[in-house]
Amino acid sequence: MTTSVWPPLPAHELKAAEDESIARELSWLLDSLQETLTNLKSGLEECYALLAPIEPGSTLVLSSPRSESIKGHVTRVGSRIVKGEDSQTLHLKLKTHAPLVLSLSPTDPLVLAPLSSLRTLLNQALDCVDITRWTGDRHSAPFISSQLLLLHGIIVEALSVLKGNTMHTHHGSANSSSSTSSSTVQKSEGGLGLGANGGRDEWTLDPPSPTCFTPALPSTLGLTLTLCDSSLLLTVRVLEPTSTQPNTFTRFATLTGMSRRLEHDEMDQTFTYRGEEVRVREKVRVESSADPSLLSVGAKLGQIERVLESCRGGLAVVMGKPEED
Repeated sequence: MTTSVWPPLPAHELKAAEDESIARELSWLLDSLQETLTNLKSGLEECYALLAPIEPGSTLVLSSPRSESIKGHVTRVGSRIVKGEDSQTLHLKLKTHAPLVLSLSPTDPLVLAPLSSLRTLLNQALDCVDITRWTGDRHSAPFISSQLLLLHGIIVEALSVLKGNTMHTHHGSANSSSSTSSSTVQKSEGGLGLGANGGRDEWTLDPPSPTCFTPALPSTLGLTLTLCDSSLLLTVRVLEPTSTQPNTFTRFATLTGMSRRLEHDEMDQTFTYRGEEVRVREKVRVESSADPSLLSVGAKLGQIERVLESCRGGLAVVMGKPEED
């Protein structure tokens, strides 16, 4: 079964009719995209509100499975990890370190740089929507297409930050924020971000201040709090200076099998931590309970990304060009 125009039109008239039909369809699509952009802006504003520093925040449990290595809970308010109303502590019982109970400082909070970057990306996305709707030519298909591509890229990067691909925790005041997105992190030719043996060492670049905890974090411990799939990921490392040589008993115990090294992915690497060459004796990672607000942000951003991908695809088809990657 075929579809044709009756009565038949000459070739030049048929081409003109097709062009006119495509122009009307493109005009309709560009007008409908304005409503879509309005809805997307509402979704982005909801995401931004979910990341706002509003008390009481989200209290999350940190508990290592099948062991007592790490037990405790923390409270996230906006991009800060703060001491909640209750006495919130981390109990550490590591194999190569004395037991330690850490409390968060009420005046010196931890700042999650990834969440600061995520808020910056959401601001960029909102600005992009406003420019698309009010500043540029809303009836220009190439302009709208380029803006949708830009907006889609921002949302994809925001989702990447939320999943925890490029994140570390830094210390800052309660009012501090980071405007550096993951795409602006530059690595030097000397291999910034790599350990002496080629291992990743983002955790050494901006460690939290020891005064963020009570008692102060000892130099033999490295603590990193990052994001991982809408949860917090706590990594605790027991550090040892490379200048420290094992004593006779330790060497004998290792040779005879009385003592075994704790195996982990950084056991054979050296790092520069606070100006000193160290190796990691023990490494323990624990993921917190899911953060309801971050889960909601992830779901909303995922839906926004799918809508943008669909809009870009539809516009590319009507414009008669392949969708850009």
